[in-house]
Amino acid sequence: MPKATDQLLVSVIMATYNSARTLKLAIESVLAQDCSDYEVWIVGDACTDNSQQVVDAFADPRLNWINLAKNSGSQGAPNNEGIRRSRGEYIAYLGHDDLWFPWHLSSLLSCIERTEADLVHPFSAAFDPAGLRYTVGPPSSGRTYENHFVFPSCWLHRRSLIEACGPWGDPDKLARRVDMDFLRRVYLAGKPIQFYPRLNLLKFPSAWWGTYAAGFDPPQARYLAELKRDALNLEREVLYQATAVLAHQTLPRTPVRQALRQLLHCMFRRSIESLGTQHRLLERLRYFFVQRNIRKGRKRRGLPPARR
Repeated sequence: MPKATDQLLVSVIMATYNSARTLKLAIESVLAQDCSDYEVWIVGDACTDNSQQVVDAFADPRLNWINLAKNSGSQGAPNNEGIRRSRGEYIAYLGHDDLWFPWHLSSLLSCIERTEADLVHPFSAAFDPAGLRYTVGPPSSGRTYENHFVFPSCWLHRRSLIEACGPWGDPDKLARRVDMDFLRRVYLAGKPIQFYPRLNLLKFPSAWWGTYAAGFDPPQARYLAELKRDALNLEREVLYQATAVLAHQTLPRTPVRQALRQLLHCMFRRSIESLGTQHRLLERLRYFFVQRNIRKGRKRRGLPPARR
């Protein structure tokens, strides 16, 4: 894979805030990659815990630590700082809660070079305390990446995408979450996005786990141990679970009340979409609900209210 002598192939950006135990596990999944031509920028959002000590303990020259002076309450500012300092031809992201399969980088690099896409992403699985909750792949029939959510932890994109579409946005000014806003801008700019059909990411959303609450026991440790022992077997197990979840969702056992709620939600979404994605009233409503959900999300994670 040709590259300039002063440029690495991939820069991995890890935004983090006061979650040293999960951060350690996420870093271990990066260091277990079967591709070694990368650097990692771990950017603290004004961390006050021992995250830097966790990074330093690896004593790996590919790992770089920087801690922002002011907390932004979002991955946007740390991601922008990491990208600014990075040297990679490609940019990948990994949240401090999440785990990569060992083939994550190598498979996406092969995909992006083969397809000449600007951004690629694989199949991913999200877990809550009850087990596998759902999976994320490409947009469903009739939908596009304008309104399709894909976890940033499974993105790989060309550095040139930042120049073409701009950096990560300011969460206080957006009517969408910063990750959805970024991916939407990529799509609307006409940049090709490609799905890679393999399970590469295990996602553990902190709002479901109460990551910052007292007594939190990271579930990632068990999955990481299995990743190291037999990643292929873990992939098969998760895919079996995904099949069962999908089958359950498609069986005609939905209670009447739930079915009615889903129907009303679908009708509401279609009505909103008919207004157009740039409708001023729609944008104001979306901004209100997004900001409210961000505030609620901090509480579920065990974080104090944001100080602005």
